[in-house]
Amino acid sequence: MKRFFLSIIISSFLFTTQAQELGLHFMDNIFQSTSTNPGKMSRHRITVGLPSIYLNYGHNGPTIDDMLYKKEDGSYNIDIDKGLEKISDDNFLRTEVSIETFNIGLRLSKFQVGLSHAIRFQTNLGYPRNLAEMAFNGNAQFIDQDINVAPTINSTIYGELGLHGAIQITNRISFGAKIKLLSGLGNISTSGDRLSIYTSPEYYQITATTDYTINSGGDFYDLNIVTEQDSSDFSLNPNLENISVGRLFAGGSTGIAFDLGAEYKVNDKLTLGFSALDLGSINWKKNASNFTSEGVYTFEGIDANESFFGEDSLNFDNVLDTIVGDLGFVETNNSYKTALSPKFYLSGSYDVMKSLTVGVVAHGEILENKLRPALGISVQKRFRNFLSVGGIYSIRNNSFANLGVNFAAKLGPVQLYGITDNVLSVFKPYDTKNVNFRLGLNIAISKKREKTVEAPSSEL
Repeated sequence: MKRFFLSIIISSFLFTTQAQELGLHFMDNIFQSTSTNPGKMSRHRITVGLPSIYLNYGHNGPTIDDMLYKKEDGSYNIDIDKGLEKISDDNFLRTEVSIETFNIGLRLSKFQVGLSHAIRFQTNLGYPRNLAEMAFNGNAQFIDQDINVAPTINSTIYGELGLHGAIQITNRISFGAKIKLLSGLGNISTSGDRLSIYTSPEYYQITATTDYTINSGGDFYDLNIVTEQDSSDFSLNPNLENISVGRLFAGGSTGIAFDLGAEYKVNDKLTLGFSALDLGSINWKKNASNFTSEGVYTFEGIDANESFFGEDSLNFDNVLDTIVGDLGFVETNNSYKTALSPKFYLSGSYDVMKSLTVGVVAHGEILENKLRPALGISVQKRFRNFLSVGGIYSIRNNSFANLGVNFAAKLGPVQLYGITDNVLSVFKPYDTKNVNFRLGLNIAISKKREKTVEAPSSEL
């Protein structure tokens, strides 16, 4: 069981990035921008998106540099207290890997349809400040206090088959929606929010009060918790051999989600947009397991600082043994649901000239039942019908040093695109909170050019 808590703490310090994609939203010249607003109308008659990859990581806690200090000889040491100073009361870590196997779009006059499939791996971790402080500095600081140390986790791998439709209602208004059939391949998640620790002022005795469940479902994860009288054993292993091509489309645990979006062209230059994405959940039935601890348990006091550090190196063997030694986990096999992380975009773009557009976007994502906001300012420049480049500056998670770039290059029907929301992370990888990128290739066939076409750049 101790490895469950440690994996959350350690992962939170190792991954130091953010999970909101903003640059793609303003790239109207690639069909993939409809994934941020299904109400966008494509500039191409036919688009066939070839397999592409998207990577994103997010953490609102300290960076790696925040936990290091440089010695006189040039070497570095870990400074836990320095890192703890940057931890907030509410901390989260988000990682995401998405492989889009195909994305097909067809524009027919005022109507647009699309079909897509992707494999998505997402992990959301949350931990309170008290958990990190107790893990690294022991329980002496919390004498005669009742503190909540319950971590939360929702790690999911699933297949997504989406059917997209949009309509140009008037010359100024378009609306779109996407229904996504979800095929759950694996999940590990927690429910309940009570794992409180009380440290008695006499003998440092610890009392844990729990109402906490760890769930697992699907074929990807192999979760095992064995509880004995004085100790618990926790193991979590991925089973890649259980994932077949067929299960990428039908995994046994199913769900449904919706994307909704609209655009309103105020005038020839100003366009407003709004979208709500990933409104849905997965019902985990196959291989469902639930490990529940509910009760009051008493232990002897510990000072985890001594357990955590040996003379010269970290020693994890004895960390949190006392706290999680026997929390009385009981196993059941009930189905359960996990929700996706809803996302929202509110944007406006203004054509300064035919080939230059500026835009502003407010983005929000709900993680651990809390809204995580971001704000971005974009500039997009088009060069005739073969190249567009853009930049975006964003503010998110108390980080102001986020500068992204993007491009889309088209040679005949072949269109290559690349996007990152923070290129600065390439130069300072250990002192950044935001890293993501998207890379892909399309076959894009435009409408036939007419003599009255307004802007040659619109065919990119």
